Amino acid sequence: MDDGGNGGSVPGRGSRGWRAVELTLLFVGVPILYAAGWIRIPLLLLLAVAAVGCGWKLAADGCLKRGDWLRWRAPRREWVHMLLRFAVATPMLIAVVWCLQPQALFSLPRERPKIWLLVMLIYPLVSVYPQEIVFRAFFFCRYRLLFGEGAGLIIASTVAFAFAHITFHNWVAVALTLPGGVLFARSYQRTNALLFVACEHALYGGLVFTVGLGRYLLEGTLRLAQ
Repeated sequence: MDDGGNGGSVPGRGSRGWRAVELTLLFVGVPILYAAGWIRIPLLLLLAVAAVGCGWKLAADGCLKRGDWLRWRAPRREWVHMLLRFAVATPMLIAVVWCLQPQALFSLPRERPKIWLLVMLIYPLVSVYPQEIVFRAFFFCRYRLLFGEGAGLIIASTVAFAFAHITFHNWVAVALTLPGGVLFARSYQRTNALLFVACEHALYGGLVFTVGLGRYLLEGTLRLAQ
């Protein structure tokens, strides 16, 4: 990935100030307007529009080549570490739900197995992959000019990802996406493999729906499935 492609060749467009304004409008302004009810379209449609727009910009700037859109290859250790992290996180999240809301544990697969299966099938396509285009590929390409290549970019991507979830109107959605944002941003930084990170995101998202926390994401995939 390059640093915003040829954005610097257009006067003013490649400046740090312009990027800061762009970031604020897209990743702060849009979620606030949606959460306030000023943007009245389905959330998944908004995400799709954002992904198409960001994808067009990534292609136009040369940040993602043709083969990068479905790039899943990563070092074997990355796949192993991803699965180990998931294996540790799964019982931890189950324990949290059991302690705080035992009646909700596995409620979706127990009570509505067909809906649960549908969510597992469509969630990676309609929600996860578009989010990875916006919050990892686009964000990293456009805003490393502001935050550099290291921890600053990870933190900024994580905050933007979590803040976007104010559109669900509950603090649980934001809290769940903070650690997820760190994981996904670090994975993308290490591998630069969009589909690999989407796989990781889909694992954790599917876990959230499975263990009984899906209602906190009701405005997204779960509502579509219902």
